Amino acid sequence: MSEIELKFVTQDGAHQAFKDRVLPLFEKNNITLISHSELRLENDYYDTVNHDFQESKMGFRVRGNNGSYEQTLKTNGKVSGGLHQRAEYNIDLDAPEPDLTLFDTSVWPSSWNIPSMNSKLEKQFSTHFTRHAYIVEVEKSRVEVVLDCGEAATDKASSPINEIELELQSGDLDSLFILATHINSCMDVRLSDVSKAAQGYQLLHGFNAKVKPLPDFLPLNPKSSTEEAFSSALQLALAHWQHHEHVFIESGSIKTLAEVAKSVRLLLQSVSLYLPVLQCPEMLALHKKLIAYAQQWAWQDDLQSLRYLLSKKSLFHKTLSKHPAIVSYLQGRKAGLLHAHDPASLFFDSMATDIKLKAIDLINAKPWRREATGYDLLVLDHAKGWLSQGWQTVQQSMPANKAMGPANYTLVEVVLRQTLWSGFLLGDLFLEERGNFRAPWLDLLTGIEELNALLMLRQAVQDSELETQDELSKWTSSKLTVLVKVMERTRAVALERDIYW
Repeated sequence: MSEIELKFVTQDGAHQAFKDRVLPLFEKNNITLISHSELRLENDYYDTVNHDFQESKMGFRVRGNNGSYEQTLKTNGKVSGGLHQRAEYNIDLDAPEPDLTLFDTSVWPSSWNIPSMNSKLEKQFSTHFTRHAYIVEVEKSRVEVVLDCGEAATDKASSPINEIELELQSGDLDSLFILATHINSCMDVRLSDVSKAAQGYQLLHGFNAKVKPLPDFLPLNPKSSTEEAFSSALQLALAHWQHHEHVFIESGSIKTLAEVAKSVRLLLQSVSLYLPVLQCPEMLALHKKLIAYAQQWAWQDDLQSLRYLLSKKSLFHKTLSKHPAIVSYLQGRKAGLLHAHDPASLFFDSMATDIKLKAIDLINAKPWRREATGYDLLVLDHAKGWLSQGWQTVQQSMPANKAMGPANYTLVEVVLRQTLWSGFLLGDLFLEERGNFRAPWLDLLTGIEELNALLMLRQAVQDSELETQDELSKWTSSKLTVLVKVMERTRAVALERDIYW
């Protein structure tokens, strides 16, 4: 059978908070509680020596519950933000011993030799947890809300499980979002795309997830409709956000925070770009929320400037390493920013979760079909006009006959970044010369980021009372002068390039 569910990660003590806060809210909003059960579930996950299940992004487990046993196969399926859609196959067992041959042959990849694999199965890890399962009825739909609290464990390591899953049993998909919105309003939750099986494999092999760079362009088909292109943009931004959010929580890697901020900006630009065609109240509401939420991540620009200045790979490292007092000052500012903004808490912020829910709901509900026209036209029909409009704004902001200094470049950063995002979202429709056109503009944006770092350093030197203040000030001013000259040459090259659309 197929399952459709939303999944949250939450904090310790989730069931008590759910009983105290969420259930009364359900009752207040005419959501009927049908039943409640409590189970203790013991799950062992199996794979072959070659990890065929993991490689195929499938999960295979044997579950025990009070002397009853069941084996379950979950296929890869589709995950969008936190909405999981995948096939699931269950078979009762007489004993807690896995047997792949009991499944119908149609569920397996054609290349798999099931009898051979069956003899090579090995237990990989376990997930043991207490499950509180609630069946509720909302607007004629029936949904199972489960709270799982326990741990995933191998022979050598363990990690906590604190999840809330909403699985649609019958009715309309909208009911999942109604319930999710209520839960988000009174509990600290974040949407997750990491399954219990994935959590177990991370324990088994060690956590080694890294930054995943975005592609050069959003993959598009020239025959994609406008709403298909928009949905692809939102799915990519959500996946990028979810991945790097998870990596930060597991590793604390600061560079992943830049990718989260990038995801928020990509979501905002996607909605801004498509809003004129897909205009509807839901799009307008999401746009408003994204504008406000993006401001909560504006501090990331300062953090990444500090990270660049303190990096051993920085162009400034050799000089700054001779001035330990200013390095110490910058390290203190970096620690202060992280403490003040507490990124982990931002991930559980109700606005962040609400934005993700609304974005996923937009992809599935397509509310613009009730309000607008043109959503079914080829995105190519709109793309040239959108790209031309963006680049006209950039050219007006930095005319060829006007010399630009640090302050000028700082002012045009937002416009340039937004326009480059539009090119990222639409450039795959135009194969010829797109990279050649964008290269100097991307270099210019990198130059602005270096410029921001130098301006921060100059201010830090001015604010400090170092013995070497004059020396560092002169060095910083010299670097700024050289950098702006290089940027001016890059801008001249960029303005001479012919557009590719």
